Amino acid sequence: MSHDDKFLGAHTIGKTACFFLMDRLYNFSSREGPDPSIDQDLLQELMDTCPPNGDINFRLPIDHDSGDTFDIQILENIRNGFAVLQSDAKLMDDLVTKRILDSYFRVTNQSVKPSFEADFVKSMVKMGRIGVKNGPKRGEIRRMCNTFN
Repeated sequence: MSHDDKFLGAHTIGKTACFFLMDRLYNFSSREGPDPSIDQDLLQELMDTCPPNGDINFRLPIDHDSGDTFDIQILENIRNGFAVLQSDAKLMDDLVTKRILDSYFRVTNQSVKPSFEADFVKSMVKMGRIGVKNGPKRGEIRRMCNTFN
């Protein structure tokens, strides 16, 4: 898949566990403390939801304020520092993905404005056509996405 496939927004619906946020909130990169790219209001909310000695299995919406709705809000959140996941926040670090993300919010001409929904559908169809590599020395379909079988 390429940048042209515009698979941005895959996290518009869904939840994550505190486990996946702990390093980003409390021990980011080589420095201690939180990821500086997180909006300060969101940071406090995430830290309250996922305290250092709290339940790491507690689940929270990936798309802040819109976790149960398929919409473009996840992209607006990412642009404004409200990305819950670091992988989403990183979209703003790459000029190509940042331009794609920003293109959904330009209102210069509605007739040529890209459609998040249409682009998402095209990307999902294309991703569904990717061949699954499984078998000896080719790969495996994981039972749990974060561990090898």
